[in-house]
This record gives sequence, structure tokens and C-alpha cells, in this order.
Amino acid sequence: MNFLRFLFRRHPWPTVVLAVGLVALVWFGGRFVSEVLYFADPAHREQQLAGWMSPRYVAKSWELPPDVVANIMQLSPGHRHTTLDQVAASQNVTIKELQKRVEAAKAALEAERRGGRQGELPAGGQTND
Repeated sequence: MNFLRFLFRRHPWPTVVLAVGLVALVWFGGRFVSEVLYFADPAHREQQLAGWMSPRYVAKSWELPPDVVANIMQLSPGHRHTTLDQVAASQNVTIKELQKRVEAAKAALEAERRGGRQGELPAGGQTND
């Protein structure tokens, strides 16, 4: 404790910057580890869509890039704190339709990753039914 007091008296600004940096490291590191552990559980992968979910949650659960999810759900760049209920209501579609879009995007992305460009990612929420 005496060392910290000495350090703060002798070099106040670098000590404050170091303390803020350590707090940020613990905060963001904790969130990162928490998300990694949460989505490592098979029960949280490729979950059926529910109204409470956010597009970010869907992207993580289905292992899709966020821009792909934003594209298939026709979201504007400032779609912060949007739930799937709100997305469905704004587009006059059901959660099941959004589920179909996500499944089609996942299938297209997996086909693309396997080497072929067999299926294009659905744009604007159109599915190949």
C-alpha cells in the first residue's frame, strides 16, 4: 500500500492512466471470457430465434458475421438495442420468417466456406423456398 501511495504522489497521471487501463482490462477481459464460455455451450449454438434476442446475439449463436445478419434482417446502420420482435414488427414478418432467413444465410455461408460459391447470401431477406 505504501508503494502505491508513493507512486501516486510521485507520478500521479501515469498512475491514474495505469489504474484506468487495468480496470478496462479486467472489464473487457471478463466480458470476453464470459461470452466465450457462454457460446461454447452447445445449448447456445444455433438456437431457435425468439423475440427477446438481438441481432448481435443471433450472429454469435449462429456464427454469422454481424453484417450478414444486418443485411438479411434489413437493419439500418444504427440498429442498436433492437430485438427480433421489433425487427419482425417493422417488416411485417414473423419470427419464423426471420428464422428461415438466418438458416438460409448459414447454409450459404457454409457452402461458400467449403469452397464453392454455390449459394449467394440472401440479400434483403429473400429466401430460396
